[in-house]
Amino acid sequence: MTATLDAPKAAVAPSPPGRLRVMLLAVIAVAVLVIAAGVGWLVRGDGGAGSNAMPTASSVDAGFARDMATHHTQAVTMAGYERDNTTNPALKNLAFDIETSQESQVGEFQGWLDTWGLSRNSPDPMSWMGSSHMAMGSDGLMPGMATPAQMSKLETLHGKALDVFFLQLMIRHHQGGIPMAQYAEEHASEPYVRTVAGHIVAGQSAEIIEMEQLLRQLGSSPLSPPS
Repeated sequence: MTATLDAPKAAVAPSPPGRLRVMLLAVIAVAVLVIAAGVGWLVRGDGGAGSNAMPTASSVDAGFARDMATHHTQAVTMAGYERDNTTNPALKNLAFDIETSQESQVGEFQGWLDTWGLSRNSPDPMSWMGSSHMAMGSDGLMPGMATPAQMSKLETLHGKALDVFFLQLMIRHHQGGIPMAQYAEEHASEPYVRTVAGHIVAGQSAEIIEMEQLLRQLGSSPLSPPS
């Protein structure tokens, strides 16, 4: 009986020398580059521009944040009174939107100033706009802001008289604030400041159109715009 020998098994080819080590080193190198890039971005704080300087007290960024916070604060007060006292559903919704959006932005502006280590108070309102800015009123108010007498009158009104006067004051208020935001959108140094300023321009421009339509429905017309 002839013994049958098993056929020899085929040898498994070994991996090319060093391939695993090369692959591992490549992965590590990519990881190191990613980490280095991330650290560099964080240190610079500007996404790669190479500068970590923050706005100064006299910058457009700081002036806009201070003055627009003041401007917004009055709008929040007016919108809050309208929201609490109007019986017109469309105006109640509009007032709520203005109140909440501008109150949120005031907090954002103040947060910027705190982060930059700057005072929230404006030593020279509107000066950050240079020669292009609209003049401060003789009463010391920024363009478009209601006078103390107008604010007092607003808070005595109810019904249609309240809705008309609120719309007239708020349209004028927006007309004074939009040029401020436009200037900041064009001249601020921080990208996020320019972005917020642009949102204000777009949002308030749309609200003016809506408020003018509501005012016409009430049989009235806007006040003269601030000069």
